[in-house]
Amino acid sequence: MIKTEHRVVKDLFLTKEEFVLVKDPDTNMLKTTPKPDKKTLLKYYTSPNYISHNNSNKTFLSKTYFLARAFAMWPKKLLISKYFDKPSTALDIGSGTGFFVNQLTKKKWKAAGYEPNKTARDFAIKKGVTHVASLKSIRSSQYSLITFWHSLEHVFSMQDTLEKSIKALNKGGIIMIACPNYKSWDAKRYGSFWAAYDVPRHLRHFAPDTLIKILEPLGLKQVNQWPLLLDAFYICMLSEKNLKSRFWLLRGFLFGLCSNINGFVYKNYSSHIYVFKKTF
Repeated sequence: MIKTEHRVVKDLFLTKEEFVLVKDPDTNMLKTTPKPDKKTLLKYYTSPNYISHNNSNKTFLSKTYFLARAFAMWPKKLLISKYFDKPSTALDIGSGTGFFVNQLTKKKWKAAGYEPNKTARDFAIKKGVTHVASLKSIRSSQYSLITFWHSLEHVFSMQDTLEKSIKALNKGGIIMIACPNYKSWDAKRYGSFWAAYDVPRHLRHFAPDTLIKILEPLGLKQVNQWPLLLDAFYICMLSEKNLKSRFWLLRGFLFGLCSNINGFVYKNYSSHIYVFKKTF
């Protein structure tokens, strides 16, 4: 089928370059075009202000990010407890500075991270977080839980990463994927200024039905879908800053609340956690 242009978006975080979001009608996924090569892509992460790759909390936004990350652990732990009645094995792909892996380890999980970014990985290793060197090195059926917390939109080779992840998952194992929803209320409100587009660091952008179309042919079955309520507030605040709004904090909070109310009514939130189970 013919791919169609969705919109033009700037890298508002760093370079101000323009990229085109192209829609794949088979999956409803948007692809950032042109896609930088691996070496070029690294420069778009090279900034002390890229929060998820460092633990600096000097600014108000970074403090807000780390506070939200801490609060988000509670619903994540609650969600995991629905599928696991005792600690097991877990791999967090795109593990950043290792916060989630560290939290699982404290709960007696045998958990590891996989993080391609050297700066974030080195920081996590210094904190004692276990890492796998590459996805190729993982044994078949090695893990009961694999997570992508806002990382699948970043991975360079999505299909290859998913196939290796599914191979590493045991039968009946769970994959949890958190990602922004470009069909959400706040995405429509902010258009090209929606912070969760974050091109070109986000190489792809998902609709609520995208992952079903991608993962079910690979043998996974979606068993649940959950909202990430805090994401709406944070994304709306960043989007207001993109618009250079004078009262970005207040407006971001109010429009984040509007997005969550709309999500409650239409089950279409700013970000979702998608839960898949391996059936073979």
